[in-house]
Amino acid sequence: MVLGVTPWHPRPRAVTFASYQAFASELAHWGSVESKVRTVAYDPEAWGATPKAEQKDPVTYFARFAALARRHGLQVMITPNPNLMSVPGGACVAGAGESDVAAYERCDVAGKAAAVADIVETQAQSLESDPAAYAAFVAATAAQARAANPQVKVIAGLSPLEGISDSQLQAIWTRVRATVDGFYLSAAWSRMDVVAKFISQLPAPSL
Repeated sequence: MVLGVTPWHPRPRAVTFASYQAFASELAHWGSVESKVRTVAYDPEAWGATPKAEQKDPVTYFARFAALARRHGLQVMITPNPNLMSVPGGACVAGAGESDVAAYERCDVAGKAAAVADIVETQAQSLESDPAAYAAFVAATAAQARAANPQVKVIAGLSPLEGISDSQLQAIWTRVRATVDGFYLSAAWSRMDVVAKFISQLPAPSL
């Protein structure tokens, strides 16, 4: 699956949105090109692209996004970032001395996303420098997601952030490949050489 950031990418099959608000607005104007879309992804994060109301209460917006998508016959993917746990005034946030990923698990974000989604992603990229921690976070959230929805597909985020090598990505992939149904690979253009090396090391898919 390749995600475009808006439906105006050439013949997209899947489109990602950082806000429910943006999805609802664009959906009202979709035409023939956009009708090729089969999957929409909701990527709320603690950033400017996601409205504060959605950052503070992402679970409510998981359900709203999913309901709107299903009314239009679209498959739903939800990819909440753990940094939502640091949003002041949020419905469920990290406590004193608690990390965002620990709060993400405690608040069962993956389970609540899976309850209304077809696909959920664990954005564990911030842990890539510690493969053991990355794998533990992915395993815990995958278990939560599948407990909430046994049919959900679980994927893990991979991104060669600065300082992360292709061999580190390979080590992470090896640790979690049996835990998840797939991966969401993203990278800045400046890191595409690392992506190419990483992909070249992967085993050929069995037919």
